[in-house]
Amino acid sequence: MNVAVVVNPSAASGRFRHRLPQVLSTLERRLRIEVLTTRSSADAVAACGRALDGGAQALVAIGGDGTFHTALRALDGRNVPFALIPAGTCNDMADALGLPADPVAAAAAAAESLADGNVQQVDLAEVVYPDGRTLRFGTVLAIGYAASVADRGGRLKWPAGPRRYDVAALLELPRFRGRVYDVTLDGVAAQLPAVLFSVGNTGRCGGKLHVCPDADIADGYLDVTTQGPNSLPATLGSTMRLFSGVRSATDTSTRRFRVRAIHVASAGHVTFADGEPLPPPPFTVHCAAGALTVPKVG
Repeated sequence: MNVAVVVNPSAASGRFRHRLPQVLSTLERRLRIEVLTTRSSADAVAACGRALDGGAQALVAIGGDGTFHTALRALDGRNVPFALIPAGTCNDMADALGLPADPVAAAAAAAESLADGNVQQVDLAEVVYPDGRTLRFGTVLAIGYAASVADRGGRLKWPAGPRRYDVAALLELPRFRGRVYDVTLDGVAAQLPAVLFSVGNTGRCGGKLHVCPDADIADGYLDVTTQGPNSLPATLGSTMRLFSGVRSATDTSTRRFRVRAIHVASAGHVTFADGEPLPPPPFTVHCAAGALTVPKVG
């Protein structure tokens, strides 16, 4: 199988760069690879597009959730298998796909599955704007507090790794007391007051935040979670529980919905998906069931 491999050397501030030769050699044991080393998202999209147009039968991305988000743009609806090797600050998508956390082990598992044709279909989420623009994401779309945590965490230089999002969560918390979101859930209009507002194709974002713990990447649905508004101490307690995934029987401020589509009418809110900035609402998010072909591992 001819496979294009896009590499983001700056992922996770270059912490995995020393493992790249071993990852590539592991892939080469089962696949014929063309390595595309890129320095920007636009460069990566263009390079992947050329490789796929030139006959590459699959795409492998080495990086984190941001690299995955870029790879989705490169795929642009092409029905070819895609594998993600976790080597980023946050690897929520790779975790949702059941890949080993170690990049070399993940490369071995992905290469074996791709070479043997052992693949499966999983869902993506598609964001549609009023002007007809569409964007896809794989993990969680966050508005408001969670989006600001993603934004600030991505800009922090310390601490290294996912812990920067722990710090960002505490730094951003005092700024948020809740907003009312005008939404339509599978055709039913609602107003949802919340500090945290998330639409999940998978359960986790930011490396640790279990914002949509019931989300299933292959069930044809999106999970919507709202939290708050609450007093600052109560909001802090709810936020800390997100890091552990532990639920509280007395937390009545968290609401969860399972939908095929949600329209967000409330305009102008900071929005992130897969840890990357998106244009703000209004927009509609719907589940693109079975839209991505990935290695079946485990």
